[in-house]
Amino acid sequence: MAGPGWLLALLSALGTVTLISGCFCDHYPWSAWSTCSKTCNYGAQWRRRAVHFDAYYWDNQCGRMCETHEARACNVEVCPVHCEFSEYGSWSECSPCAKKQFRTRAVARPAQFGGQECSEPLMEERPCHSAKECQIEPVNCKNQFKCDSGRCISPTLECNNQNDCGDNSDERNCARNKRVCLSDRVFKTVPGAELAGSGFDAVAEEMRGAVLDNFFMGDSCVLNRSRENREMYRIPANIESYELKVRFKHFNSKESSKLPLQASSHGGFNLLLFGSSRSQWSSTSSSTKNTVKASQQKDSKFFRVHQVLATSTFKTKQSDLYLSDPFLKYLHNLPLEYNYPLYREIFQQFGTHYFTSGTMGGLYDILYQYDREELKTSGMKEEVVKTCIRHQTRSFFLFFSWGSSSSTCGTNTVTHKYEGSFLKASEKSISRVKGGRAAEAAALSWVKDQLAPDSTIYTNWLKSTVDNPTVVEYELAPIVTLVRGIPCAVTKRRHMVTALKEYLQEFDSCKCAPCPNNARPVLSGAECLCVCQTGTYGANCEKRAPDYTSETVDGRWSCWGSWSPCGSTLKTHRSRQCNNPAPLRGGKPCDGPATQTETCYISIFGGQNVCINDNDFETEGDQTELPPGKGCLRPKPPANSRLRINKRQYDFGDHDEFLCFTGFELEGYQFIHCLPDGTWKPASGQLKDKYRVGDSIAINCPVQGQSPSGPQYYTCESNMAWEPAIQADIFCKEGTGHPPCPLSYQNDSSVPTFVIHFSSDKSYLNRPYKKDLCILDDETGTFTMTSFCSFHSARCHGDRLFFVSDGPCLNDDFGLEWARYRAGLSERSSVQQACGSDTCYDWETCSSGRAHSTCECKFPRDCPKEGTPMFCLKMLKTQTMKSMNLCFMGAMKCKRMDFDVIGEGPCPSN
Repeated sequence: MAGPGWLLALLSALGTVTLISGCFCDHYPWSAWSTCSKTCNYGAQWRRRAVHFDAYYWDNQCGRMCETHEARACNVEVCPVHCEFSEYGSWSECSPCAKKQFRTRAVARPAQFGGQECSEPLMEERPCHSAKECQIEPVNCKNQFKCDSGRCISPTLECNNQNDCGDNSDERNCARNKRVCLSDRVFKTVPGAELAGSGFDAVAEEMRGAVLDNFFMGDSCVLNRSRENREMYRIPANIESYELKVRFKHFNSKESSKLPLQASSHGGFNLLLFGSSRSQWSSTSSSTKNTVKASQQKDSKFFRVHQVLATSTFKTKQSDLYLSDPFLKYLHNLPLEYNYPLYREIFQQFGTHYFTSGTMGGLYDILYQYDREELKTSGMKEEVVKTCIRHQTRSFFLFFSWGSSSSTCGTNTVTHKYEGSFLKASEKSISRVKGGRAAEAAALSWVKDQLAPDSTIYTNWLKSTVDNPTVVEYELAPIVTLVRGIPCAVTKRRHMVTALKEYLQEFDSCKCAPCPNNARPVLSGAECLCVCQTGTYGANCEKRAPDYTSETVDGRWSCWGSWSPCGSTLKTHRSRQCNNPAPLRGGKPCDGPATQTETCYISIFGGQNVCINDNDFETEGDQTELPPGKGCLRPKPPANSRLRINKRQYDFGDHDEFLCFTGFELEGYQFIHCLPDGTWKPASGQLKDKYRVGDSIAINCPVQGQSPSGPQYYTCESNMAWEPAIQADIFCKEGTGHPPCPLSYQNDSSVPTFVIHFSSDKSYLNRPYKKDLCILDDETGTFTMTSFCSFHSARCHGDRLFFVSDGPCLNDDFGLEWARYRAGLSERSSVQQACGSDTCYDWETCSSGRAHSTCECKFPRDCPKEGTPMFCLKMLKTQTMKSMNLCFMGAMKCKRMDFDVIGEGPCPSN
């Protein structure tokens, strides 16, 4: 029978199979883990089973089923980086004014990843005795009143019952006092005026000492009445406008998955825990560090609730500002020689900027930290979370007491878990209070797990901000721009700019090492902190949440290199690289330029620091008269001569001497004297009216906009005749159609005056001192006439002036537009070739003509096809996109070809 036979065959086959029970791997125990291969930064450990190759091992095939070796990561924390100093530099030259020598060092590598911070000073000093004289120029108030403190004020401010000098020296020995305000009442200064005059350190994001004297009232009485307390206040002279008006500017919540960052002006990052860059908080404060540390404990989401109470707005004048006495004295005492420690101190005491405008009042901020995973599992949308936090903070925190709010936020896993309060679910909460009286502000501060302030405390703080405001929002300008009107202002400004560059470099986060998981480093003092990306956490952001899978690494800049020496183009350059780290696996490239170009200065006096004042390069005639008994103004020397002493103002009895230009001789006495009535004794000396072979003269019209009817320049040739011949009927003309003025009218302004200048073997001296060049002032965007000497002298001192043409500025729209466009492209040009009075660039060639050399535009076809920088242009005629280098773009613009610049870099391939 088939059925029983099949069953017997199956049972027979099964009887031949050996039964295996399986290997129990723990029969062979693991050894202890080995020592970690590294003490930090991802080491490894190993262990192995104590395997015996016995019958059990072979019978149960343990070799297939059991792992005999195992490894795991250990000490995954990033290695701590201890703070390192650079070596001290050499001792500075002995400062003859401070009688000290200094040497400095920098933080070469800030502390990071839990490393030891630097606590030692960066500067050392020692006393010394200099053989040089202390060069501090005395204050010259000219025709103003000089205070005992050194401040110069208007003579009208003497004896007006105001302490305008600050030391009351303007109110002494007064026979009769006048008053500025109509009333004898003494008015209070507007609230917060002193803070509005404070300096601000943009590196530390903190206020510093006062740079503006906002208690100085001046000769005007501007009053403003407060709508809140009906008090009448007086507005200081430095304030252009001041509005007293209490209003709530903000009360809202904002969500941020990570702690926000802002790129700073010096290349690093600032931490904006509490709002915008115009009201940011110091990244060096303990609260900021605590908040960053809290963000590293777990994967977090942050919410900010803030209230800005504006009690007033102010705007500072743009010029004629009165500086505070401490700031003014410090500026006066700065040495002429560059000494970084002394110039650096001014930024530490008074900051790097001052307030040009702002909002005064109070600010109340709360930053909540939530567990991102808990919010994710609650199922609540972000908008619901923000609304809930804002409503609970406003209703239950600021105006009422704590209580259940399930009706506001609904019933969810979060409110159910935390007694109906969404705020109690926060991991951490930190508040910040600015403005108001100290007692009210301290009472309003709150940290989680402490008793929250009630509505009475909040209301009291609001009221106290009216009389005790602080600056809550602001606009800034560098304090370097305030250094005007003091002795050697130009020299000290240049030194301050140099010192500011070094100062900013000290606090650049480019010194920080890259942080794990694309975290952003922030330099806080001498320590680098890692600000974690969403989905990462840990002491150094080295841990990841399960949903964080990104492998991208964004690029970060390395530190700037040193500035190149100042060359003949009066430009200096520096560069940096995007390799700290370089972008990897699709990461973002570094944001910002890789090179910087700035104007520099070449001193014709070598290493000697010369006192340069603000008006040293201005034309004469800025002072037309002096008060009686104050001396004499600078005299006008005879033609073809100069003054030996050449002061702007002379005292009674002073003398000066005429010195003739080369080729002229003086007949008579060369000295003149200042008389008691403020006039000069008439000069008895005269210059010979003769010219040598090779001498040149120019005919100049005294009225601006007029020009001679004939040639302008004439040369004395070897045949003792002028070339070209000087005509007897030369007259000054303005445009066409004006009748000529007879030459016999000797007192008429249309009669040309002769300006003589003598030739030499240097061609640039063959020019008369006359405003015969049309130039573009790039800083103001205006066209003006100037002399050859003034043009090149100003360029030598760093002014952004560009040659336009010989002769008057023509009313040519395209020519003026091209001059501005050309000036804008000049900094990008790799070619800067001197050509007569002009400088030629990539798209130009220097053409040597009979009269003088000029820059002529190339044809676009003559430009090289390769080259940088590249630009993407849209040709308006054909509506096509083309990639062109700088030479092509400049040449086409010069040839009046119409195009739009889409952007820098080649056009997209599509």
